[in-house]
Amino acid sequence: MRRSQHPQRHPERGVVIIWTAFFLMVMLGFVAVGIDVAKLMATRTQLQNAADAAALAGASGVNPTTGKVAPDTATVRAQAIAAMNKAYTDGPTAIALATGDVVVDVANNTVQATVRRDAASGGSMITHVAQVVGVKSLDMSATATAKADPAKGVCETLVPLGAIDPNGVFRIGCDTTYVLKTTNINGPGNFQLLDFPACSEGPCSAVQGGGGAEIRCEVANGYSCCVEIGQAIQTMPGGKVGPFIQGLNDRWDNDTDRRAGICYEQYRGNGNRIVNVPMFTEWDPNGKKQVVVRGFLAFFLKDRPSGGELRGQFLHSVTTGTAGTGTIGNGPLVLHLIK
Repeated sequence: MRRSQHPQRHPERGVVIIWTAFFLMVMLGFVAVGIDVAKLMATRTQLQNAADAAALAGASGVNPTTGKVAPDTATVRAQAIAAMNKAYTDGPTAIALATGDVVVDVANNTVQATVRRDAASGGSMITHVAQVVGVKSLDMSATATAKADPAKGVCETLVPLGAIDPNGVFRIGCDTTYVLKTTNINGPGNFQLLDFPACSEGPCSAVQGGGGAEIRCEVANGYSCCVEIGQAIQTMPGGKVGPFIQGLNDRWDNDTDRRAGICYEQYRGNGNRIVNVPMFTEWDPNGKKQVVVRGFLAFFLKDRPSGGELRGQFLHSVTTGTAGTGTIGNGPLVLHLIK
């Protein structure tokens, strides 16, 4: 009988099976390690987001009478916002921000928040595959710093009124109020009302054009676009007393504290009685004119308006917009992350 001339290949098949099994084990190892790496990266992102939010919340704790961040208020706000965020331990767990991890620099108006995943702050991040080599958990932290700076531009909150002072210096205190809209003009003219540029955003987008409906809406709700320092704005001729008072009443009625005759220090409302306005150092009361924005101010309405004139108590406040530089003399302030 003739023997086959073909060599047997069974050993080669066995080697292929071994290498395939080895390859699958290596791939499974990479996948398993990837689970821990993905969880690590997700936890770092969660911690950084929480730190950013906590720092910004802390920096919003500005004392309206000084324009400086109040440490106690900043700490409480930072902790409250941090607790609304979660980061992984074994699963997503609420973040506990320690008082010592909120650092307030009053001189520079900054708040630093450090959020952690460790045993003292709700637990470390639990690993899965790394436990095989004895690494059962990992400690992590993230830090963010926010600053409250004078506003270079203000968005969404401006009321179409002009605060005028040749020196641009406004004093804090309940006993001092400033005219935001006047009635003391003989003959035709403007009464410190502004005609903001047309804005296609927000609740007043459908009533643009400089009429009474626009004044009422923007006094009640605020202008929904942005205004910058150095920008030229048109004044609005006429007193527009009816729509102006209607808008102020809308604003007043939407506040949760409608007590008349109080100073800001006694106020406990939702902020509707605080109005942000552009500041001007030059103003021509005759007709429709262009005026240049020199800054921004915030005022508290002590009483429900009943006539064409409006006065307010000067404050520092926090608003949305772009931050500038310089010393804090006037408000409002804008928050931003610096690191």
